Amino acid sequence: MISKEFHASRRALYRELLEENSVGFVFSGQEKEDRGDQMFSFTPYANFYYLTGFDQPKAVFVASKIMGVYREVLYIDHPDEMKARWQGISYDKESVKEETGIAQVEYLERFEEKLPFFSGRNVIEHLYVDIANWEDGFSRNQAQCFADKVLSCYPYLKVHNTFQDLAHMRQVEEPEEIALHRRACEITTEGVKNILAHLRPGMKEYEIEAYFDFTLKSNHARHAFSTIAASGKNACVLHYVANDRTMEEGDLILFDLGAEWGLYASDVSRTFPVGGRFTEQQKQLYNVVLKGLDAAIARTKPGQPKNELQEISKSVMAEELIRLGMIEKPEEISRYYFHSSGHYIGLYTHDVGDDRAVLEPNMMFTLEPGLYFEELGIGIRIEDTILVTENGCEVLSAGIPKTVEEIEKFMQEHRKPSEEAF
Repeated sequence: MISKEFHASRRALYRELLEENSVGFVFSGQEKEDRGDQMFSFTPYANFYYLTGFDQPKAVFVASKIMGVYREVLYIDHPDEMKARWQGISYDKESVKEETGIAQVEYLERFEEKLPFFSGRNVIEHLYVDIANWEDGFSRNQAQCFADKVLSCYPYLKVHNTFQDLAHMRQVEEPEEIALHRRACEITTEGVKNILAHLRPGMKEYEIEAYFDFTLKSNHARHAFSTIAASGKNACVLHYVANDRTMEEGDLILFDLGAEWGLYASDVSRTFPVGGRFTEQQKQLYNVVLKGLDAAIARTKPGQPKNELQEISKSVMAEELIRLGMIEKPEEISRYYFHSSGHYIGLYTHDVGDDRAVLEPNMMFTLEPGLYFEELGIGIRIEDTILVTENGCEVLSAGIPKTVEEIEKFMQEHRKPSEEAF
């Protein structure tokens, strides 16, 4: 969904990372088996996709800068007849050249024989590998295994990890990327409104979740992450995923959800009254969180250190809880507030980026303060997807009801009859 010119511009930046007499590698990743003869849905490694626009597994992007000559090669798997017949996967070198704009495309069976180490006559001094290890401990991923293999033969090479360099590139987004985020937020908005129109006591959490799922499927969108639909005390479990409780009159339900469009994510949290109206206590506590969010949004503009937004929300919420008599000192908010107030968003929902960075136009992240009162059976989180603009910010999820008055009004005016299906 992004133009090949966009990806070419990213490769031009990658080229500048490479020193003379060097070669760089970025891997797309491997498919993973689900069960039996099924595979999990494949999503390419974000930095690989960012550079190439190619979204198939087993591919490798190779760039070399040797004696003043720069070359790019994309190595791809060779789909066999069975994949074409059973899964509809069919592409070749020529179609991939056209799709990506990368002039040289080769099949993987020629990968090792074409590596520049074998023809460089010891002129190569630097090895660049993009290594992001999401696993715990000392487990190794494909990129690390490849680097080990190369160094076992060429131990004199200087190794560089390009992960942080590409993370820095992705921290400020381009207009084409922002357009995909915007569409993802539009679909998410539609999905949340579908939830609000059908939400009522007596439903299972997964039943109301299904209305969001329906909206995404109807728009040919994917989930950016697994939906949280947490009612009552379940909302105090930050990453609750069972979604199987029966909702009752008087409950609040916390949703954390988002659509993905063109591999770019949205991320929104909202907390709604299952019966259509907040109790007075729920309203008070909800407005504490909303004031924390609004205060951080008001300070979101170029020049603002990102990590200070967390403290702004926290300080405002602490003052409000003191006013309500729920705590006596600001630091006591830690009894009810357990997480940071947001994260970068991009090709990953929790995307790469420096949390200490000073905000610039076209940065994108979420703000998500929350308070959790387990003894009251109340968990409240409110989250928006934010775009930094030249003079402030734009809330891309602003179309979703957020104030107490907006939520109650929407639920009263749009609630469907209980027997109505999707």
